[in-house]
Amino acid sequence: MVEINKIVPLIPPGKVLCFITGTLRKDTPEENVRQRWARALVDDYGYLKSDIGVETSIKMGRATKWCDLTIFRSGQEHKQENISICVEVKRDDIKPSDAKEGDGQLISYLAACPAKFGLWVGQEMRGYQKNDDTSVEQVADIPRAGDDAPRKPRRTDLRIVHELTSVFRRCHNYIHANGGLQKAEAFHEMLKLIFCKTYDEQEGGIELDFSVAPAEQKSIGGQRKLVEDRLKPLFEHVKMAYPFIFLEDETIKLEPSVAAYVVGELQFISILNSATDVKGEAYETLVGANLRGDRGEYFTPRNVCDMTVQIIMQNFKETELSTIKVIDCCCGTGGFLVSWIDNLRNKLIEQERARGNACPAASVRDRIKQICGQSLYGLDINPFLVRTAQMNLVMHGDGATNVHRASSLLRPGEWPEMARLNVPFGSMDVVITNPPFGDEVRVDDAHVLSQYQLAEWGTENRRTMMPAEQLFMETGMNFLKPGGFLGVVIPDGILNNPGLEFLRDWLLRRSKLVASIDLPKETFGRNKGVNNPSVLIVQKFTHQEYLDAEKNIVDTSGEVFMCAPVTSGIDKRGNTVFLRHPNGEYILDQDGARVPDDQISMVPRAYENWLISAS
Repeated sequence: MVEINKIVPLIPPGKVLCFITGTLRKDTPEENVRQRWARALVDDYGYLKSDIGVETSIKMGRATKWCDLTIFRSGQEHKQENISICVEVKRDDIKPSDAKEGDGQLISYLAACPAKFGLWVGQEMRGYQKNDDTSVEQVADIPRAGDDAPRKPRRTDLRIVHELTSVFRRCHNYIHANGGLQKAEAFHEMLKLIFCKTYDEQEGGIELDFSVAPAEQKSIGGQRKLVEDRLKPLFEHVKMAYPFIFLEDETIKLEPSVAAYVVGELQFISILNSATDVKGEAYETLVGANLRGDRGEYFTPRNVCDMTVQIIMQNFKETELSTIKVIDCCCGTGGFLVSWIDNLRNKLIEQERARGNACPAASVRDRIKQICGQSLYGLDINPFLVRTAQMNLVMHGDGATNVHRASSLLRPGEWPEMARLNVPFGSMDVVITNPPFGDEVRVDDAHVLSQYQLAEWGTENRRTMMPAEQLFMETGMNFLKPGGFLGVVIPDGILNNPGLEFLRDWLLRRSKLVASIDLPKETFGRNKGVNNPSVLIVQKFTHQEYLDAEKNIVDTSGEVFMCAPVTSGIDKRGNTVFLRHPNGEYILDQDGARVPDDQISMVPRAYENWLISAS
């Protein structure tokens, strides 16, 4: 939640704040890309703001052009003769071969000024070096601050980044366009390399294997050497470390030139140590591009996951959170499980910081992995999503060994053995899930329906067809121990449709209603299959409460938290919407970033205040 007293209205409509100069600029897609890279030059490459120019004029004969970003020799005046690096940035859909906006524009800047290096960023990222004879050749990257040339990274060179989405997207698009692979295949090849990269960070020495020197990247022999001598052995180690994700006979199927490009893009980045929300956003964006959603399979937005998790966590003592068993029985890409990991990690870090630990994040890392391995579980029927969720969990802390392929609409006796043994009914403290719903996911299988009380509750004739989300509510209750909590995304018709009174009756005879949150219609953005969503949180009755309910002596005097946030941070097209001052100016946080207009993220605080007032 953003503290209101720490927010300062600064930016008028249609403007963005320049990261380098602190001045206002017109808010355009191109400008937002430029600002992203301006920050990267400082945060990731180590250059000083004072040595960076924005829209620097470059004289080219009689003409004058303006370079998006320029790096001047350290401490030197911002003049053309002092330019050391030129950076030209374009939208993500611009190709380097574009006649008007491609890399030819950057190369012309290098010819007209003393800069030895250049960086062009669009659909791809290309580095260039000007030789003594003024010819220009492509290289892996531009030098970091203090270096004279790009080089093979050492462990000490790895940098934490604040934005991974565009990097992952560029790599995926390059694999798809140049590797002869479909998008889904390109996605999995990309993930193989990400796992190789992460493993190398964890287990490698000072000289990292996941790296490619400029000379290697531009030679066929060097590209092959990279794949044969470094990537293949790394992937063999990855397969041994994660046999439940990668098959024994799997190989890296990329052409050496394509693999070299991706390695060049990722080699200086520390994926392992970059913030979990940065990795999560990048990973989910990558998965989203490969997820069709034709069976009701949609991402649960991060703010909805965090809201649900944070509300449920408030019903436990903090000392209990490390032992709580949690499952998502329709885990999809693992969004709810990742949210549980991240929120638990934050609480453990706060505890370590309170004890005076100077490096709380490092101290918590191994503990999180242990907790996840013992307490975090997931099921999904889609093998693509199971594998995707496993990889997602590995990137966020682990627990991936407990994600299994199984249809949670069936009874455990019909599941594969590992799922049946690991996640029996009645074993979980928390169920958090967003089941598939919509007209495409109705269940009419008589065998499946015969296993559900809801199929015959409140009717003389057993129902022959039911929406899947209704059955998943019964499944979720079956997973819970007495006193456990169910948090589920549902169509709000379940709560107010007169025709579904039977379902509400069944639910209220088995659980206490804890919270009901009506979500804004645009919460799921472009995912048209999600209409009028709500989040329902209930607590399963204890055995005695259940017996009382059967005797119609249930205590219904308890209050229920109800909330209807108006904004979700995005519009119906999925574009981010930001908070504005009454005069129309954007509102900034203390770091100078625009604040999303997201009331969903404020609900846990409202719930906390409600609990205090109720007690």
